[in-house]
Amino acid sequence: MSDERQALANTLKQAISARGTTLDAVAQSTKVPRSTLLALMDEPVSAVLPERVYMRGHLCVVARELGLDSAKIGELFDLAYPVKEKVGLTPVAPRFSTGSLALMVGLGGMALLAVVLAFTRGVV
Repeated sequence: MSDERQALANTLKQAISARGTTLDAVAQSTKVPRSTLLALMDEPVSAVLPERVYMRGHLCVVARELGLDSAKIGELFDLAYPVKEKVGLTPVAPRFSTGSLALMVGLGGMALLAVVLAFTRGVV
C-alpha cells in the first residue's frame, strides 16, 4: 500500500470515527456503494469498481458528508491514484486522395440514381 493511499484511508477512517458513524451509514446517506467506500479506505474488495473519475466524485460526496475539505481530499486522491498516461495514436495518411474519393462518391451516386430510375420506369 502506498503512503498516499494510506493517508487517504486514514483520513476517511478518522473522519468516520470522529463523526460517530459507521461505514454503512455513510454509504446509505451518500448513496455511494459500500464496496467503493471500502476501496477508498484501501480495504480488499472483490467488486468491480467504477472508473477513476467516478471514484473521485464519490470521494468528494463522502468528504462533504463527513465535513472534510473536498479540495484537500481530492488532492490526496490524485496523489494516491494518479492519472495513467494513455497511449497516443499516430496519425495515418488516408488511403485515398481527396480527388479519388470524390470521384468514387460521384460514381457511386450516379450508379444509385441509375438503379432508382430503372426501378421507377419498370426496366428491370
